[in-house]
Amino acid sequence: MGGPADPKGLPSHRRRAVGPSLLALVVPAVVGAQVVPNRATLYLHPSDVTDARALWVNPAGFGRFEEASLHLDLSVGEPGTAGRLRQLTLGLSSRGLSFGYQRDVFDAGARGHTYRIGYAAGRAGLVAGVAAALYRGDGASASGWDLGVLYDRMASLSVAGVIENVGHPSVRGTTLPVTYVPSATLRLFDARAALSADGRFTSGGVLGYAFGVRATLGAPSRVPVGLLARLDTDRTLARAGLAFGVSLGSQDLAGLVATAPGDAARIDALDLYGVTTRRFARSRGVRD
Repeated sequence: MGGPADPKGLPSHRRRAVGPSLLALVVPAVVGAQVVPNRATLYLHPSDVTDARALWVNPAGFGRFEEASLHLDLSVGEPGTAGRLRQLTLGLSSRGLSFGYQRDVFDAGARGHTYRIGYAAGRAGLVAGVAAALYRGDGASASGWDLGVLYDRMASLSVAGVIENVGHPSVRGTTLPVTYVPSATLRLFDARAALSADGRFTSGGVLGYAFGVRATLGAPSRVPVGLLARLDTDRTLARAGLAFGVSLGSQDLAGLVATAPGDAARIDALDLYGVTTRRFARSRGVRD
């Protein structure tokens, strides 16, 4: 029964099992440290984003309106005395064209740079967009594509879909899989509140789901207050991450978002962001 013991006293079949077990624990940490999603993807949904941040979430989003938008985001990891800047994002979009830059700071001083350029256009409530991504920096030289679509089914309902990582870019030794992200948003109370959901899938199966709610308080006032909350789950709907945010303003928007792991034992990052938007014309969709 069992196999012969190794010098450390473990049967050979158990020793063989230890390797994959340790690998399963170590690899996600390495991947998470080297391939970092843009922070906007952790609190926004593909069916409910329209400004310059859409370049990272759904490249169709910034083509929904005839507008110009600027975006700045600073992310601090492990906020507190040990906190440090982990991600910087700059972005701009105008009349369906968009450009974004993301700078990541890893442990041991490594740096990552991501450049994105996108275009979106649409008509009668349907918008399609494409974004090209260039990955540069320490150990990275790759490119990939994202494709997105956004459809305003009616004034209160939007559906969207994104195909990420077309071309299977390999970034710092990690090949990013083609990922499919369907999403839907239901708007309530004359769009002063919204419920959103999305899922992430690859050819290998379900990666996880996300559910979010946002609301705007005091919309008629000069400085509306926005609130958001989002729950991310794994494929079994077990809690995997949380995000909470508050913002001030409408056309000129400043906000703060905190994210936490699934157990909510601590805040792992804080984002301070600003977005300014100027709309030129009416929506290309079915609602203003």
